[in-house]
Amino acid sequence: MRPAYQRPENVLKRTDELIKVGQSASALDFMYDALTSKRLANANAGNTEPVIIKFVELTIEHRRGKQLKEGLTQYRNIVQHKNPESMSKVISVMLATITKHVTAAQQNAERAVGLIGDLEESETPEDMILSSVSGEQTQDRTDRALVTPWLKFLWEAYRNLLDILRNNVRFEALYQQVSNQAIDFCQTYERKTEFRRLCELLRNHLEAIAKYSHQPNSVNLSNGDTMQLFLDTHFHQLNTATAMELWQESYRSIEDIHNLIQKSKRPVKPQAMANYFEKLTRIMYVAKNPLFLAAAWHRYYNYIFRQTKVFSAEQLQEVANNVLLSTLAVPIIKASSSSMGKENKQRTQRFTNLLFLSTAPTRVSLIADLVNSDVLSSVDPALRPLYDLVEEQFHPLSICREISPILSTQIAGSAQDSKYGQLLCNVILTRLVQQLSQVYTAVQLDFIVGLAQFPAPYTMSAAAIERFIMHGARRGEFQLRVDHEARSVEFDTDAFDGAQAGGTNGAQLQASAASLMRTQLSSVAVSLANAQRVACPAYVNEQLARKAEVVANALAAMRSEHRVAVARKLVIDRRKEVVENAVARRELAEARERAIRQQREHEAERQRVAEEQRRRETDRVQRELDAVRRKEALKLAESIREKAGIVVDIDDLDMLDTDKLKVLQREQLEKDKHDMQARLKLLARRADHTERAYRRAELPLLADDYAEQKRADREHHDAARRNVLAATREKHAEDVSLKKRLARVYDDFNVVRQKLDTGRSEAQAVERRRVRELLAQAKEERVAEFRRLLAAKVEAEAEERAKREEAQKAEELASAAKAAKAAELAKLREEMAAQRVKDEELLRLRVEKEREREAGPAKYVPPSRRTGVSASATPPPVPASASATPPPPPAAATAAPSSSKYVPPSRRTRPAQ
Repeated sequence: MRPAYQRPENVLKRTDELIKVGQSASALDFMYDALTSKRLANANAGNTEPVIIKFVELTIEHRRGKQLKEGLTQYRNIVQHKNPESMSKVISVMLATITKHVTAAQQNAERAVGLIGDLEESETPEDMILSSVSGEQTQDRTDRALVTPWLKFLWEAYRNLLDILRNNVRFEALYQQVSNQAIDFCQTYERKTEFRRLCELLRNHLEAIAKYSHQPNSVNLSNGDTMQLFLDTHFHQLNTATAMELWQESYRSIEDIHNLIQKSKRPVKPQAMANYFEKLTRIMYVAKNPLFLAAAWHRYYNYIFRQTKVFSAEQLQEVANNVLLSTLAVPIIKASSSSMGKENKQRTQRFTNLLFLSTAPTRVSLIADLVNSDVLSSVDPALRPLYDLVEEQFHPLSICREISPILSTQIAGSAQDSKYGQLLCNVILTRLVQQLSQVYTAVQLDFIVGLAQFPAPYTMSAAAIERFIMHGARRGEFQLRVDHEARSVEFDTDAFDGAQAGGTNGAQLQASAASLMRTQLSSVAVSLANAQRVACPAYVNEQLARKAEVVANALAAMRSEHRVAVARKLVIDRRKEVVENAVARRELAEARERAIRQQREHEAERQRVAEEQRRRETDRVQRELDAVRRKEALKLAESIREKAGIVVDIDDLDMLDTDKLKVLQREQLEKDKHDMQARLKLLARRADHTERAYRRAELPLLADDYAEQKRADREHHDAARRNVLAATREKHAEDVSLKKRLARVYDDFNVVRQKLDTGRSEAQAVERRRVRELLAQAKEERVAEFRRLLAAKVEAEAEERAKREEAQKAEELASAAKAAKAAELAKLREEMAAQRVKDEELLRLRVEKEREREAGPAKYVPPSRRTGVSASATPPPVPASASATPPPPPAAATAAPSSSKYVPPSRRTRPAQ
């Protein structure tokens, strides 16, 4: 049955009590039960930290890894939301304690081996029997008995910590720190098996991140800082694997780093990439792949070439030497098609991806990159002729003689470059056989052996050379046959052999028969075309015109198709962009909703936990207050019962009247007060009498004490004075002897001093004159500069004044033009107003005429009775503007008497003036 919940303070106190009585195992079990309690999950991290540290120390002391893991898992759940830094402190204490135990175990093992009973006896009979059975020495058995258990416990601690901290964003930095410490542990103690398991464990954790990315506290690899932490850890893993020469783990680490770089959105540091390619060169060398070794060196050189502040010129030259030698050492003989299986192609593709290349490198591309990148300018001058001899100026009869000094002195004498020597010899031998096949049809095998003479330690025997030639012939690189009876080599001169027509990628001495046969038809076609151009010029011109027309039509169709393709591409890109934007918006919205939902859940959980904590804290405070009140009441009742003699029932203390307790307490206080006053009076009287007796007894002794003190002071004074006088006499004697010694060199000192003073005075005079001249020159320059600035200032003020006057004149002209324009506008407005009045008057007259016409025809009046104006008629009003001119005649006077047709005012005739 699990014990009841206890507070962390009480757990720690109980544990200390058990440890003091020698029951550390019981204390560990008690703390384990307390830490695994469900009610401890909501405890305060500050109160729980001392408990977990004590628990860690006890589990380490008893080496209980399972309980340690469970306790740390429980503590991780407690602190991961509120105080994740506390977990780092606990883990630091844990690893430091275990490491201390490992160091102590190593020291004990060394001390145990040093304690040998018989120094003259090299091996005891027991050791001889054990060594014959197991093959182990005394040191190995001692380490296995004392050191290995602690090393195993430390390894289990690292593995358990990585399992506890994995895939948790709150502990990602701590996880990487523990990973680096585990890697250092494997390197320090040379634990290769554990290092392989650690690499596999880290790889599984990295793969599980994508699988459990939906969890609340999962690690997000899209974050740049998180990705950088993982890259740093895996680079450390790569460096350690290379240092321990675990090449398979190095290759797997390289692949892990490559995958992380592909996923990373932040560019990797150039120093890290240089380290990546440097380790890749070592891996490719161990893998014995010369082609990708050279490609890795090329990539490494390209990165460090731009980092001149980090890498020195010597390092750059060393890398350039490796680039040159590894490139030239790539075999010319290609792998046969039968050996290029599916597995080999996959491996080539993987190597190509590790180099961040789109296509697999070839020897031709590496040679071209070597020339284009100007690597030869950084190569050691002693190695530069090697490129010209192998690639540019190759001659089969003298190549071995010319290249022997470089092979024997530069390459064989360097531990770094000697690994390329045999490969270079193979390349030279391959090129030698290829170019001999261009010149000869058959040669003696001894002739080839005589040409292929390499210096030691790269000397090749005749059998090795023959084996190499047969190997190249079997793989199809050489077209030859070996006649062992005549010891000759016959080269294939078939003019229809396509393999010979291809030639080699090196220097060509002369064209082969196959090359000439391959170009024979094209030569005949060129000759016939020239003859046709001379014999039939009209036909040729017609064909050329037709060809030009076809080309023009093709170009026009190509442009049209190009425009259609461009338009289609734009439409596709637009659609793709719209789809990508929609997907991005949807993903962003989903991420936002997911983040909001997680935030709400976290907030609700936080509020629930806070409310639960607040309720528990309130209950705890209330319980503590009740306990304090009861404790005080119990103490008060005990005091009253003991001092006052009043009987108080402690069991029924809660039912006791408070006023009665106060009255009892008051009575007890009064009684204690009176007793205390009486006791103080008695003590004061006794102290007074004792002090008087002491002073009366010491009076006769004061005079004797004073006399003794004066005598001691006199003796001390005399001794101090004697010491001072002796020291003074000794110092005076030393000073006198020093003066006599220095007096002998006083004259020489004066002479030297006089010379120095004379030289210094002359130098000071010269310096004083120089300073005065400089001061005068500076003063003149300062005056000239001041005058120049003053002139410039006056000129600037004059220019500014002129500009101001011009601006004022321009402003006046603008104002005058504006006033004239305003006057013209006012005049135009007046004319428009007068014209508007005239138009209104004409419109009024026209309306009146229309009304009269619509009213009906006028009564007929004979001509003899017609008068100009009817007497009863009222003359029409005359406008003010037309008062000076006579009104126009009425329309009836101008129209025909018999016609009543309406005539517009614009067509009406006016009487002659």
